[in-house]
Amino acid sequence: MTNLYTGLVVSALRKCQLLLQLSGESALQNRALQEAALFQLWKAYKAYLAELANELQLGFEPESLQVVLDSLKSRGVVSSEARELSLLYADPDSWLSKLLQCWRKLQQYAPTPTMESARKGANLIPLCSMASPTSGALSAEILLKWHGALSELVRRQRASLEEC
Repeated sequence: MTNLYTGLVVSALRKCQLLLQLSGESALQNRALQEAALFQLWKAYKAYLAELANELQLGFEPESLQVVLDSLKSRGVVSSEARELSLLYADPDSWLSKLLQCWRKLQQYAPTPTMESARKGANLIPLCSMASPTSGALSAEILLKWHGALSELVRRQRASLEEC
């Protein structure tokens, strides 16, 4: 049986890799490339959840890992792949937790500047700091590390699913 999500995972991982090979002419361009690469990693993760749900014959495209886990539990099915993802998700120091935390932070926008601050010459581009004590600053090196970890996890879990 062919899994339609496999190609989406591969495509998003490759796009991330290509984005990380580019170098912008400015800090803003580099930041845009990094955010685009982070988006592709998130997209690959979400597509992999759908691929896993398809392989486990859950019959739906999950919104989150928790939905997969709840569905497996309600069916009395055990999946070492879903369990591994669950352990990574639950560990705040894991690469997956940090990737998803960084993605969530990217979705939070700074408040829109007021007209008064705009008149005073304040920065009109909303800023969002990706630095935090737990996740560190977003960088190409971190993104490459996350890309490698996600690629390896997908490769390993696919091999495991094929053995079953």
